[in-house]
Amino acid sequence: MEDTTTDQQVITEEKCRRQQLWLKTISIHSYSQLSELEDNFSNKEPVILIARMTPIVTKNIEEGMKLVNEVYSAATKKNYSVFRLGEERIILVPPNVRVKSL
Repeated sequence: MEDTTTDQQVITEEKCRRQQLWLKTISIHSYSQLSELEDNFSNKEPVILIARMTPIVTKNIEEGMKLVNEVYSAATKKNYSVFRLGEERIILVPPNVRVKSL
């Protein structure tokens, strides 16, 4: 049998292995942090972002829900997945990360 792996496939696989994946946590205290959140998943480097929403939601639930909706919209446009993580956190996962539900 002949090896059918092309040079391009080898290069692509090597890039995938070398690409770093970041994990970042943040507490959201105000709606003004929306741009900071969006910057995290707009970078070239993939990042798993865990956002603690309790501080903003306890201050102003409407503002908190508006922020969550806008983060969800922006994240899904970048093919990120958004999940609730317990009662007070959301997690944003880049498309190159596989998520297995239980």
